[in-house]
Amino acid sequence: MEETTFVGRVAESAGLVRLLRESRLVTLVGLGGVGKTRLARRVAQEAARDFPGGLWLVELGCLTDPHLVPGTVAEAVGVVDQSARAPEEVLVRWLTPRTSLLVLDTCEHLVDAVASLVDTLLRGAPGLRVLATSRQPLGVCGEHIHPVPPLPIEDAVALLRDRVGPLTDAGGTAADTGAGGAAADTEGMAELCERLERIPLAIEMAAVQLRTWSVGQLTRQLDDRYRLLTGVGGPVRHGSLRAAMGWSHELCTPAERLLWARLSVFASGFDLEAAEQVCAGGPLGAGTVLEALTGLVDKSLVQREELATGVRLRMLDTVREFGAEWLRRLGEADRGRARHRDHYLRLAKRCAVEWPGRQVEWYARMRAERSNFRKALELCLADPEWSRVGLDLAGSLWFLWICCGMQREGRHYLEGALALHAGPCPERTRALWVCAWVAAIQDETDAALELLARCRAEDAEGSAGGHILQIEGLVALMRRDLGRAVELLREAAARHAAGGDVLSGLLPCHMLLALGLLAARRTEESVRTLTEARALCDAHGEQWSRAQVEYVFALTEQAMGRTAGVFDHAGAALRGARLFDDPLMTVVSIELIAWATAAAPGGSAAKAARLLGAAQTMWDRTGLPQLGSPIFTRVRERAVTQTVKILGGAGFDTHFTEGQACDLDFTVKYALG
Repeated sequence: MEETTFVGRVAESAGLVRLLRESRLVTLVGLGGVGKTRLARRVAQEAARDFPGGLWLVELGCLTDPHLVPGTVAEAVGVVDQSARAPEEVLVRWLTPRTSLLVLDTCEHLVDAVASLVDTLLRGAPGLRVLATSRQPLGVCGEHIHPVPPLPIEDAVALLRDRVGPLTDAGGTAADTGAGGAAADTEGMAELCERLERIPLAIEMAAVQLRTWSVGQLTRQLDDRYRLLTGVGGPVRHGSLRAAMGWSHELCTPAERLLWARLSVFASGFDLEAAEQVCAGGPLGAGTVLEALTGLVDKSLVQREELATGVRLRMLDTVREFGAEWLRRLGEADRGRARHRDHYLRLAKRCAVEWPGRQVEWYARMRAERSNFRKALELCLADPEWSRVGLDLAGSLWFLWICCGMQREGRHYLEGALALHAGPCPERTRALWVCAWVAAIQDETDAALELLARCRAEDAEGSAGGHILQIEGLVALMRRDLGRAVELLREAAARHAAGGDVLSGLLPCHMLLALGLLAARRTEESVRTLTEARALCDAHGEQWSRAQVEYVFALTEQAMGRTAGVFDHAGAALRGARLFDDPLMTVVSIELIAWATAAAPGGSAAKAARLLGAAQTMWDRTGLPQLGSPIFTRVRERAVTQTVKILGGAGFDTHFTEGQACDLDFTVKYALG
């Protein structure tokens, strides 16, 4: 959604809509601040009807690791595959049957990775169109490059008028809008816009200054800035944007200037706590950060956003780049990066401590901070001196990788940190078992066991013993070695109980043990284990594990043929899964509800078939149908068999196809009745 009105470029927008119908790749190229992003958003909005298969905007400005480009695009599209398969392969498979538009915004710093991905997608998905914004072309075969020029003078003046809005005098009453008033000074505004080379960002910054300066005064101020930049009277090419930045900088207080520079270390958004923790120090006291930040917001140098997670703040890329340049001039770049890294390491550790009882709140906060965690991890991986800190941060974020559906990204950072720091240490031991856990979830059981062997060899203190046994038990369960799985998980649970590790140890062990006992047809033992696990969840305010416990409870009810119990427990599991956007628990819960819907007295087989169709679409997005697990496979097979028995093959196919077209939110509501 656009935060301000879109002004001008009517003919240009219409022409680009037509161009997208003819060309599969259009790249909007131009300097920073010229309006590429706003134009791309407007064109996508106007062209939406041409793309019934979907339209997605992917913001790449805060991404710095080229390896994460395919996964970031996949997530934006809604493909939640966390397997070890190449995300490009999964994306092509998902996009192939669709007529869709992908908008890739701010590609210049990742141009090679973006170009490679775009080439792969366009070759594999014939119905796909790509609209990209970049300061340079992507260089992909068939690319149509559209240079984005500055605004026509009429549009530039209209933009300035729109952003200035109603002017008021010092008493808050409407200012003079007569022939001599600023609002009516069309000739002066046109001259100012020409001085600003009709660049939208520069014009928007000028509009902020018109709250205190007249148009004529501002034009003279700008001329002074040009002289400072060039040493002569006239502007250099595109010097207007730097001039606008420079005069905004000069109009800031010393505290605001220093904060502007220090805020440039954030990858994208940040909150007040982060600003105070990372940016305070020296002449910028902790008590003055809020005041300086308010000043930057008032000057439109920092954008304020109200989100469900709270107030977030961010700077436009061009504004952040200007601040980063000043940070380097101040000699504070290394210090700023270190403070940013240390803050996010503290935040990860604090989340691990406060996770019980506040999981939904922390989940939302950690998801909002993903870009900053990525930046901190990438800085650690780029500097051998920070390698141990990188291990600590990657391991501390185990709940993000395991609980929040970020296995691929987690494994990328864990493996990178492990490769950089080879010496045994507690941080490396933890990173090894966390990485093994992630690999096991990705169905890479051989890789998981190899990591566990390394972990056992390096674990001189024996601190990882419970987790090693736990993940070995998970692997045995996945391989259907039920007797060994139960034995390993019982021993792991005992160790975790003795060590007091409930969240990453004891509760997952209870859930897996109950699943293994159920698969071995030891239903009563499974129920006792689940009852203990549910009591632990209640005692620790644990919601993520509670969803899994409820799911296994539903499986036990299914084993006993009690459809009402399946509805209750699978519904609870589904509601819990949605709190954390857990794709696996969501889809397996829906399939279990589908079975109960068909099997219950007076149930609806048509609804069950639709739920199974919707679940199939979700499995296609995860890339690992039923995770290859006989437990999940059997649930689906029983649901399909029960439904086909009632509807017949043709009836089942009809309703199944209807379900495949349903989106996730509708499917969840439909499943829950």
